[in-house]
Amino acid sequence: MKKKLFFIMFFFFALLFPHGAAAKAEKDADIGYDPTVSSYYTGEGQTVLSSAPETGCRAVYIADPESGKVFYEKNAHKRMYPASTTKLLTALLVLENSSLSQKTTVSQRAIDLVPPDYVTANLQAGEEIDIETLLYLLLLPSANDAANVLAEFVGGSVEAFAELCNQRAKELGCENLHFVNPNGVQSEDHYCTAYDLYLIAKECRKYGIFNTIVSTKSFSLPADEIYTENDRKFVNTNEMLFSGAYYYEYCTGIKTGRTNPAGECFVGSASKDGINLISVVLGGKAENSRGLNDRFDDTKKLFSFFYKNYSVKTVAEKGEAFFSVRVPDATADTSSLDLVLAADVSALIPNSLSSDEIRFSISVKKDICAPLRKGQRLGEIVFYADGTVCKADLVAKHAVKKINREYRYLYWNTDFLWQ
Repeated sequence: MKKKLFFIMFFFFALLFPHGAAAKAEKDADIGYDPTVSSYYTGEGQTVLSSAPETGCRAVYIADPESGKVFYEKNAHKRMYPASTTKLLTALLVLENSSLSQKTTVSQRAIDLVPPDYVTANLQAGEEIDIETLLYLLLLPSANDAANVLAEFVGGSVEAFAELCNQRAKELGCENLHFVNPNGVQSEDHYCTAYDLYLIAKECRKYGIFNTIVSTKSFSLPADEIYTENDRKFVNTNEMLFSGAYYYEYCTGIKTGRTNPAGECFVGSASKDGINLISVVLGGKAENSRGLNDRFDDTKKLFSFFYKNYSVKTVAEKGEAFFSVRVPDATADTSSLDLVLAADVSALIPNSLSSDEIRFSISVKKDICAPLRKGQRLGEIVFYADGTVCKADLVAKHAVKKINREYRYLYWNTDFLWQ
């Protein structure tokens, strides 16, 4: 009789205090992990908005640098003259190969290389100027003498610096770029595409000082022992930063350009509601049919249109169930399991896009069996939203306990205890 009582007590103790893997599953029931959502742009299935504005510039490219999503392109891969938008690549190489506090001396050759009628900062041979100041002169008034001084500092000569530019452009993925100078002085051998300039601007935006400079409205170069006047005052050539016909409150930069062969050129940037845009327009007219400069008119129209018609929307919410499974070897109360989204999934899509137009595919691990933790990764879901692919994890909605076969057998065969 004592032996039978021992077995009965052991049996119920085991039911109340499970051990081994089943106990660990219960203990770890609420242990999760840091979910990740990845996305990338393919362009496949992207909606083309027929209401997008017409542009006067011959080449146009506008995209979101974070996702890579392209909103509009027109002759974006056609070889064009870049004029002073060339200076973006010059700025990039300077930022990558020098410190802002370093100083360099203005050479007479850097001054003499600037053709007549091209913009200068009136630099004087022998002046010692720091790199940060030269970058302001390069990017705000578009000073061609400052570009030559920076080129000599980084490359040793203007010609050697041009080769560095071409090499760096290839590393960035530029497809059709060849520069022979650091400033955009007209040459048949000096060209690139709108897409190339987008890649360069995207890389430049990684530098805080670059973003500060291109959004600055004015800058003064102080007098020194060589140039004693305080009349070297400059205004940013980007008219979208100033009140007037081209003003755009969300504009954050970047760089203008103009020569007769190149036409009106502008690489622009804007930021609104967490969405950043970079635009490139090349080959515009100084005065279009509306009496406006194409480079600013086109850019403002494009920015306004896309901020009005696109937004970051939640494609699916965390905790939303997308798959159900019955887990083998699980207790009856935990065997039915939903696989839910581990995190919110968002995408930059047209406001007019309906949820029915967003497709998804699911892959689930094979041989799912107990025990399982709450939040355990069991699969993946891929959303296809207007040319963007978003991947997220599917996880267990709740913990799944493993049934103990030994105890289950004892439960159904307890008659021996009483024999």
